[in-house]
Amino acid sequence: MNRIRRFVLGAVGACAMSMAPAVSQAANIQLGFVLDESGSIAASEWNIIRNGLASAINLIPTTGPNTYFLSVVTFDSDANLRINNVQVTAANQASLSTQIAGFAQGGGSTNYQAAFAGMDAALGTSTNYDYSYVNFATDGEPNTCTSGSNAWTCGIAARDALIASGVDNISIEGIGIGAGAAANLQTSICYPGPCDTTSPYNFPTQGFYIGVANATEYAAAIGGKVRTVTGQVPEPATLALVGLSLAGLGAMRRRKQAAAA
Repeated sequence: MNRIRRFVLGAVGACAMSMAPAVSQAANIQLGFVLDESGSIAASEWNIIRNGLASAINLIPTTGPNTYFLSVVTFDSDANLRINNVQVTAANQASLSTQIAGFAQGGGSTNYQAAFAGMDAALGTSTNYDYSYVNFATDGEPNTCTSGSNAWTCGIAARDALIASGVDNISIEGIGIGAGAAANLQTSICYPGPCDTTSPYNFPTQGFYIGVANATEYAAAIGGKVRTVTGQVPEPATLALVGLSLAGLGAMRRRKQAAAA
């Protein structure tokens, strides 16, 4: 629990989105990013989305006690595992960013099932890490799945399998999507629920949802999300949230330990 407590003291700073130096945590943390590359996203928008994530990757700390492992999956009709659980270091950070900026767009349909199954394969046994975070970005509802006929049901089942593998938090950007799809994402995909939709976000106790109008707003938001999930020092007014976050994260760790037994 001491390691988890140190991690949360840093991560709860996301509630205030402060930019103070990181707390000493000494944690191994997985960061997984899932990007929608379906045909409903214009090529110009895709360029902005991939470049936005590429820039955000440069914000992942490469010094200090924490060690970060990066996975990136893009999806349309199928999933593409682009980066497979690579440790982010000062030596490879720029090349990882360049790799993301060069992602080609598939342009098929929208398959949430493939997206979450692909990330599940990338992260592997997440119980081997101190914390596993997945960021899911999409421009709309699923309209196909690999097995079965109901795209939402398929997607939710794959999301549940990802959580069962040990993922602690799934947070979302909805890019220019309608109210119905946003509500489904918040209630059925975001984890842990209920999904937080109001800044300052209650991370890591809850998953959080950011609705953005377009790719440009996504690119602006994703950098802030990376700062959030890599843990900033909380302002004094947010320290009261630490106890609640410890309780939530401690419960998740107990779940992981029970699953690994």
